[in-house]
Amino acid sequence: MNNTDSATTQQLILLKARELFLTLGYHKTSMRNIALAANISTGPLYFHFQNKAEIFFHICCQAYEHQLAGFRLAAAQNSSAGLRLRSVFYAYWNFFHSEPQYFEILHLAANPMAGIDLPLPLQQALQEKQAESIFILEQIIQEGITAGELKAYDPRALALFLHASAEGIVRSQQTGVLANCQRDLDAVIQTAVGVIGVGMVNLTEHD
Repeated sequence: MNNTDSATTQQLILLKARELFLTLGYHKTSMRNIALAANISTGPLYFHFQNKAEIFFHICCQAYEHQLAGFRLAAAQNSSAGLRLRSVFYAYWNFFHSEPQYFEILHLAANPMAGIDLPLPLQQALQEKQAESIFILEQIIQEGITAGELKAYDPRALALFLHASAEGIVRSQQTGVLANCQRDLDAVIQTAVGVIGVGMVNLTEHD
């Protein structure tokens, strides 16, 4: 098997495993299930991955990289802290829309009810990736405070609040709360990004 074939097989395994994890759940998905879905024998499967936990870990890493790519792009914009925070908010929204399976994989990994017990080194590696999204927000906020654009709130606490707000809006869509209130996701997102910065802006510096 040449390098191209090997990489193609590995990506096929990850794709089929992702679909199985979301339809069957983590615990009901077996290595044999994954091999059958990928139309390969278990030999090539174990050549690429030692076990199911390693496969799940790699899928989560892919998901975080898709999410973080949008966050990093938003953070790198040459604009004010408030506008960059809004762009990160939109990046999260775009991640939900464009990569729904990856979005659900990350929530499956974070759901304690799912009972996914990865080996400690893999858990720690995923926690580091998760922390990067918070760090990106925190860094933008700190730069805004330093520039006098934002009030001197605790950057980490504010970053966690904004991250939770983005997740809450998307979850409200999924659980039917927005539909029950006769509001669609786009309208709520537009409202949310319109008020990001209210209460954070350092009015004293701009009077």
